Amino acid sequence: MYDGAMLRLLGGFFVLSLAVATAACHDKDAYLSGPQGALAVGAYHRITYGDACSGGGSGKVPMPDFCSAESITDLLELSSSDPSVAEIIAATDDPRGAGASVKYAHSVVGKKPGQSTLRFKGRFSDGSVRETAATIQVKAPDSVKLAAACGSESPVANLLAFVDALEGFDLEIYAGNEELAGWLPNAVTADGVTQSFDEWDGNPYLWQAPSTPVVLNLQSVLVAKVTGTLTAFGPDQVTGIVLDSCNQLFPAAYVQPGDFCVGTAIVVNGQVPCHNLPVELHTSTPDVCSGPAGETVWAGNEWGGSATTHGEGTCTIGVSMPGGSVLATKSFPIFFVTAPPSDLDVPGFGSVCTVEGGTACGAGFGDVGLCKSGRWVEKVSCPAQQVCDFVPDTTPGCTAGLVCAQCRGLR
Repeated sequence: MYDGAMLRLLGGFFVLSLAVATAACHDKDAYLSGPQGALAVGAYHRITYGDACSGGGSGKVPMPDFCSAESITDLLELSSSDPSVAEIIAATDDPRGAGASVKYAHSVVGKKPGQSTLRFKGRFSDGSVRETAATIQVKAPDSVKLAAACGSESPVANLLAFVDALEGFDLEIYAGNEELAGWLPNAVTADGVTQSFDEWDGNPYLWQAPSTPVVLNLQSVLVAKVTGTLTAFGPDQVTGIVLDSCNQLFPAAYVQPGDFCVGTAIVVNGQVPCHNLPVELHTSTPDVCSGPAGETVWAGNEWGGSATTHGEGTCTIGVSMPGGSVLATKSFPIFFVTAPPSDLDVPGFGSVCTVEGGTACGAGFGDVGLCKSGRWVEKVSCPAQQVCDFVPDTTPGCTAGLVCAQCRGLR
């Protein structure tokens, strides 16, 4: 039961919640959304407008969102106070073509440096007439910069592409140190380069690399400064290969021979390309690890490859381009451990256990679990270069008659 104070608190919360819901339900704002930041002269940016509850507005609607979005029945005004600075055009007149009008009806184009006010006024399906305005800055670009990114890497100004491959990059537009918004037609040129577009009004490009290695500089007739190079490379230009285990979470532990996965990433003059190439794997420890049929040299793939494990010890693997010299070598500890007793079920720490004080290896043989108060709890996480293994109950530190597990290094 709630006491009086709690009921008063809940009652106050109910009143507050009702007031918030009512305010949200009667929210009659409009929104107008365009470039985030200054628009480049000559650049196009799609604009949106409508009921603020549709999600494109100011974000003022509280959570939970009780308002319902109304549709526009009549567009009464969509204008720019100074069209010579920022002109509003129909999306069908956007040079990006039909693709530009899939989700957007209008775009704004920067005409010359300055400031203008965009205005929207419309009648909505609930009968209300709403309007709003937004200020837009337009600035002349003076430099552009190639931005090539692979995954989470920071963008670089040099695009690496394997010969005959098609690779993409983005272009950043600047006025001084300020990055400008908008899709800028034909901002750069180079052999094999074509411009494309996306729904985010960025500046994506594609480069078809030639069939022979080359380094090209981007050119521009719109700005004085261009930062960016295009590098087509072949196998002979690969200067290094990064090599590591595919699994960084657990030690390489086996109860019977299996596959050990290694991942690779090629390097060209200190830079990792967006796409890998197939590699060749080598081993100098065939008694511990080898190719699938016992080979000391075998083919990998563009992601690395796998070795077959044969026994416990140090597995030393080298990697090269197919038919080339080894560019990287790394050693990995391979453990062969005792399988858990058939009647021991350790699905995960926190699950039920039956033998108080007993120990067991967790999933992946990376840590030791302790049976405490009827639950498995983590006792210790094994250090790097060690593995959890089941050992005889006569081992120092174990309890006679109980299953025992301990961390250990290579035998």
